[in-house]
Amino acid sequence: MQSAEWKTFITQFAALSRRQRQASTALLRGAGSQNATVALLESVARQRLHCPACNSSHAHRHGHAHGLQRYRCVPCGRTFNALTGTPLARLRHKTLWLDYADCLLESASVRKAASQLGVHRNTAFRWRHRFLSLAKTDRPHCLHGIAEADELYVL
Repeated sequence: MQSAEWKTFITQFAALSRRQRQASTALLRGAGSQNATVALLESVARQRLHCPACNSSHAHRHGHAHGLQRYRCVPCGRTFNALTGTPLARLRHKTLWLDYADCLLESASVRKAASQLGVHRNTAFRWRHRFLSLAKTDRPHCLHGIAEADELYVL
């Protein structure tokens, strides 16, 4: 892009409405990562779509909130999303969750992960405990296949 075109573009950017500026900055920051995170959450939610209140599987789509699809339970009328009833419910900055998961896999400290992602260290600490509590719930109910055990005697 030529410098004259760039100057014209910047002057046009200043003339945008507040909502248009927010949408364009989200695009420049990489809203594609939010779409990837939301798509991953929605794909997991479709497999276990049931109301957390009455455990009914009869639900209809009921709009969007905070980037996630909302559902409305037909029997009880309550609304829920993919994160309702999980440790990740009510957490913000969904765009950074996949990057934070990479920090967890690298065994980065809370402060190092917070500085890499540009969030407060308390947020990184809260995310760590929520992500790890989510990993605790993802355990098999019983062993299958070949299981081996050995004994150890300690004097």
